[in-house]
Amino acid sequence: MSLNALMRWLKPREMVFFDLLESAAANAYQASQLFDLEIRTGDPVRFAELRRQMKDLEHIGDDLTREIMDRLNQTFVTPIEREDIMALAHALDDVVDSLHAVCERLILYRITHIMPAVTEISSIIVEGSGEILHLIRSLRNMSNQKEIRDRIRRVHTLENKADSIYHAALAQVFEDPKDAIEIIKWKELLNRIEEATDRIELVAKVVGSTVMKNA
Repeated sequence: MSLNALMRWLKPREMVFFDLLESAAANAYQASQLFDLEIRTGDPVRFAELRRQMKDLEHIGDDLTREIMDRLNQTFVTPIEREDIMALAHALDDVVDSLHAVCERLILYRITHIMPAVTEISSIIVEGSGEILHLIRSLRNMSNQKEIRDRIRRVHTLENKADSIYHAALAQVFEDPKDAIEIIKWKELLNRIEEATDRIELVAKVVGSTVMKNA
């Protein structure tokens, strides 16, 4: 059965998976925008409120993931493969989780300044999250495959750029090994924010494989 034929045959309640995945992608995009906006202020006084707002978005992401899993357990036929829906749901949730983990550590480690690398990677996360929001929306019909491929390539390029910034920042952190505590703090923070770009790329990869399966 072709994808278009399957879409016509499926009941509206089974198509809700697209609605839920799009909501999860929009939540990740909103989280990335919030993080980027607040982190650029460089004002540690604002970090507590950032953490609170990010926690709210994390709860929304968790609720969406749970609903997707519950519906998968109750649905016999899904619009795309169950494994792909699960992978997309978890990866989208992980984007928000990674950003929330950074916000938690800003408070826990009493960070008073932000490395330029953090804002550089943050802008990449915003751009990448915007791309995957478009990619998730494209799953409803998968008609413009060239645009999908172009967006996936852009996400891959962004992740490579984030990797380069991450490794350069780590090298900078280890240039002055006098303060071991500061090294530990920044290594963990950089790991967490770079992790968000990995999850964004994973979403793009799953979308790509899903489109290929249904071509």
